[in-house]
Amino acid sequence: MDMTLSQDGTTLHIHIPMRLRRHGGKKMIVTSDGEHITPSPAPLPSAQLDDPLVKALIKARRWQKQLEEGEIGTIKELAEKEGVDSSLLSRTLRLNALAPDIVSAIMTGTAPNQVSLESLRQTIPHAWEEQRILFGMALVHQPI
Repeated sequence: MDMTLSQDGTTLHIHIPMRLRRHGGKKMIVTSDGEHITPSPAPLPSAQLDDPLVKALIKARRWQKQLEEGEIGTIKELAEKEGVDSSLLSRTLRLNALAPDIVSAIMTGTAPNQVSLESLRQTIPHAWEEQRILFGMALVHQPI
């Protein structure tokens, strides 16, 4: 690591030799000595946790995990255990099919207004690009 002070003394420049790599879809930092570091995600602010969309995503992930791990056998059993209607539970489970960038936008509070609990209760396209178009989040492809 190198540190230098600007000529006017107002800016400190820090140079840290490292490379950024992706492994299995996760970003990793590779230091100059070859050490691999995976940054942990920042915790959500408590205000974000009160957002109904965030709560719905968290429930969807938890319920999906319970079904996948065999803790609960069916959606009907899970709905009874959770004290919710099975159709509501099914609609909530569909949130697990959202494109990762849409989920990220919801979790960080940066999703456009088109992404609402009401809009997510409707039929959601399976294709991620169609979801992005529906919610006004279509990616703009830059020419290479």
